[in-house]
Amino acid sequence: MILKMAKYIYLSRGIRPGSVFTYVGEAYECMQCSNRGRCHGALSMGFAYRVERTTEGEGVYCILRGDEVVPYEASLEPLVLLAPSGRVKEGAVMELRLDDAFCKTDCERIGECPILFNVLIAGRRVKVLERLGGFDCPERKLVLIKAEILD
Repeated sequence: MILKMAKYIYLSRGIRPGSVFTYVGEAYECMQCSNRGRCHGALSMGFAYRVERTTEGEGVYCILRGDEVVPYEASLEPLVLLAPSGRVKEGAVMELRLDDAFCKTDCERIGECPILFNVLIAGRRVKVLERLGGFDCPERKLVLIKAEILD
């Protein structure tokens, strides 16, 4: 059985469970705030999160919003990653290595390529949820997969 690790974060009151957001980092005001860790500490830049539910706990004042933010539980959304075509089966657990992050900076497909997530999670185990299809890479035979991080 795989247990998903919940993330506890602070968001504006009234966010609906099921909402998905991509964490894009903190604003200047957040860098000066004593509550910074509560809002940003559990999140990683560029990753998408699903709001699961509100939790018990006190709200804190947010300088940026000029209002109170309250605690929520969120989970990491599955990622779209690249994998060598021969290594992928749905349900398989695999570790993406840094050498799987193989793009050249001058590649013509770099703007469409999700290789950044491969770099961000290199060395971590993922479970393949779905094989999405091939990816037209000029260098290697690759497939797009939807995966969740296990550790």
